[in-house]
Amino acid sequence: MTLHCKTKVYSVLVFVAGCVALLSTTHTAVSQESPSRDKLIVETLLRLQRYDVSANEKWKAAIGRHLLTIKGTPRYLELIKVFEIRDTIPDLLELAISSSMETIGVNAASLLLDFKQSALLQKEMYGEDKTRALAITQSISLGGHPGRFVVLKPLVTDARASRQIRNVAIKGVGTTKQGQQYLLDLLSSGRIPEELMFVTGTALFASSDPVIVKSAKELITPPTTVNATPLPPVNELIRLLGDPVSGKVVFDKKGTCIKCHKIGEAGKEIGPSLTEIGSKLSKEAMFVSILDPSAGVSHNYETYGIVLGSGNVLSGILVSRSDEEVVIRNAEGIDRVVAVAEIDEIIKTDVSLMPADLHKVMTVQELVNVVAYLTQLKKPTTEN
Repeated sequence: MTLHCKTKVYSVLVFVAGCVALLSTTHTAVSQESPSRDKLIVETLLRLQRYDVSANEKWKAAIGRHLLTIKGTPRYLELIKVFEIRDTIPDLLELAISSSMETIGVNAASLLLDFKQSALLQKEMYGEDKTRALAITQSISLGGHPGRFVVLKPLVTDARASRQIRNVAIKGVGTTKQGQQYLLDLLSSGRIPEELMFVTGTALFASSDPVIVKSAKELITPPTTVNATPLPPVNELIRLLGDPVSGKVVFDKKGTCIKCHKIGEAGKEIGPSLTEIGSKLSKEAMFVSILDPSAGVSHNYETYGIVLGSGNVLSGILVSRSDEEVVIRNAEGIDRVVAVAEIDEIIKTDVSLMPADLHKVMTVQELVNVVAYLTQLKKPTTEN
């Protein structure tokens, strides 16, 4: 053995000895716990590939303390997965719900599936809190976990679930070959309701299997434009080039979008502000929002129906609600103040105030131009 090799071997032995010494230190010696020491213990365990810490309370405690210092980061999830820290399951659930449209939340949901927590996830998906139910369904749907199909499948045909939740479930199911075949079977047997036809078609038309695409096109009639031209599927629309300048003209005039949405100081605040929409939604999501607006209504912009004692029904966005009165904003942007004493019932609906047939007043190119315009509406970048 050469001198260089001997030196390397000696260095490794010294390192291993140091690691063993650190990990075998008595609890008394480590009574002055510190974040840096906890981190060192975690890194040492990783280097030695000592992933099973279930029998060592000292190591578990050090890992637990270290996790608290990096909570909400990708590293947090990595360590939980490597060491299988199941005490964090409640925290993972809240992370998956609170950050359902972000990578950290999606990965938290996938980790819960790794930990065989399907029952816990489904309890939230079918819970009374519909906001949490939608959020956890989104985080599961957006992930690539192989177990997502089994968890999401029951929601697809569950008429008790909201339209938004079923839409999200179909999107998630439709990203797997098994799920696409399942959706196609439902479609063939007439078990996909009309309001879910668009999202089902979008999932099937994006399949890499030409047989599934062909079968779906035979079963689904595509929406049409102003000149009765069939609209291409969303996965084809996103490849078309648009003109943002022309798109702004359509947005302001022909599409009448400015009547309900604000861009900067222009427009009305009936629907969500679109000032920085290009930083929030992909092109695909924008097309879906226009072509199937009820598929995913933004929080705080759900449509409510107010049934009055007179028999009349008012519909719109709920602006405010108190013990004395309710303020509702209709599609024209007019606020109506209604005394609680006049109200028989308030119902939250699954239908968006946004018209579902805007594409019928545009050509295919005009629709593509509008999305090109919206795509460039991004949050200003801050220069260092």
